[in-house]
Amino acid sequence: MTNPTPSLPLFYRRPLLLRSQDHGRYGLRPGENFGFAAGAAAIPAVVGEFAIASCHYPIVFASDEGAMPMVVTGIETGRNLYVDENGQWSAGQYVPGYVRRYPFIGISAEANAPNMLGIDLDSDRLSTDAAKDGAEPFFDGEGAPTERAKAAITFCDAYAFEHERSRAFAQALLKHNLLAEKSAEVKYPDSGKAVVTGFRVVDEAVFRALPADVLFELHGKGWTDLIVLHLASQRCWVSLMERSAQARAAAAA
Repeated sequence: MTNPTPSLPLFYRRPLLLRSQDHGRYGLRPGENFGFAAGAAAIPAVVGEFAIASCHYPIVFASDEGAMPMVVTGIETGRNLYVDENGQWSAGQYVPGYVRRYPFIGISAEANAPNMLGIDLDSDRLSTDAAKDGAEPFFDGEGAPTERAKAAITFCDAYAFEHERSRAFAQALLKHNLLAEKSAEVKYPDSGKAVVTGFRVVDEAVFRALPADVLFELHGKGWTDLIVLHLASQRCWVSLMERSAQARAAAAA
């Protein structure tokens, strides 16, 4: 379940720091297509979206040492059940912030420096000639960021902030031994089955047995609320499995 991204973040193949002197004509093509996420069975999530994401997807934690939260979007590796053949996200389903951020990304030119706006060069929405392609430019005639670019870096900064909060939350779960390896088995009407592994969830028994002072600390940081939302999200496995069964039946028809 952990996404194999040892060197680059999920989806990003050629992230580039945008500079007005080098990319003054670049822009973002109109339209919205999520085809880039069609192969992601799990997508990074941040704690700020737990409340809404928990209504749509199981929220789990990666099995690696970071134990960062993810939403599960597929049963089989390489298949996102919420993106159709036209690259559209399922109507009425929450689109994770990580997906909405793409193709943009915050990039620091040097250590401890503020993030600057970056973009994935391999994105279909990137235009190298905004005027010609009818795209929204990233820089105006004087080389200053446009409203499009400002909105993008604002979103990237907000996401980076939530990412750090998520990291702190995950480390607290690890510190108190709250995470347990888990698997999910899907049994299909045609007698086939699939098993999802490689993720962790909060062990309710360990959580309930925490000392009062630890619970007080977690509650004070708002983390008990996040744990409850995470646990509540496990009910979404049912709808995910139903969606998987429907996709399997449609493929066999």
